[in-house]
Amino acid sequence: MTERFAEKRAARKYSRDNDVSYRVALAVVRTESGRLSKGVPFARRLLIEAVEGCGILHWARVDAWDGDRCLTITDLGGETYRLTVDSLAPVLLAHLRAGAINQPLDVDSYLADEIVQTTLFGCVIYRSEVRKRPEIAV
Repeated sequence: MTERFAEKRAARKYSRDNDVSYRVALAVVRTESGRLSKGVPFARRLLIEAVEGCGILHWARVDAWDGDRCLTITDLGGETYRLTVDSLAPVLLAHLRAGAINQPLDVDSYLADEIVQTTLFGCVIYRSEVRKRPEIAV
């Protein structure tokens, strides 16, 4: 299946599902695919936040990190996982489609942790302990 064929097929489906014209649907599909193809900077930022922003360090140990595209971690149970920019794509694209992330700098350590856990386990298993700062009496 060529890229154009897939694009046209997606536009026809979008047109039927949303009761819009084919031209409008094709424009939406092309806009969406252009936006999603720019996901690599988001995935790189996500890996940086997960490791260097301490997003996953409450449940995983970093074994290897190339600083850009590949990460090897070991969880609390001793299982080893390898994450790459490509392996994060499905969950990351869902966040992009939902509009939860608009710029790569919108990815913080909490979101990075959530996306990494969802990629590896299908859901969030380990919750970080969020502590409130003591209130200051004025």
